[in-house]
Amino acid sequence: MENRQCPALVDGKVCGLALILVERELETAIDVYECPRGHHKYVLLGEIEKRKCPALVKGKECGLAVTLVEREIETATGVYECPLGHRTYVPLEPEAVDNS
Repeated sequence: MENRQCPALVDGKVCGLALILVERELETAIDVYECPRGHHKYVLLGEIEKRKCPALVKGKECGLAVTLVEREIETATGVYECPLGHRTYVPLEPEAVDNS
């Protein structure tokens, strides 16, 4: 799941809205993400997510791999950067708590 954007198709186009973690099913080892329109995305727990730079360069997406360079605790934001210096700000998700 790249950049946590909703992959659901709406009228033949990708929804593309931001996804947030809404549930972590420990029994089945699946994270459930949802966009504001209610589309769901199911991801295996712990699956490595490859993020790509969404910055536009000459009308095209940069697409280079980004790495986490900073966590802003006050704003609950992760700051990702590609090799060209483009920055992407992504909301940090709360850690899942196992109450068993």
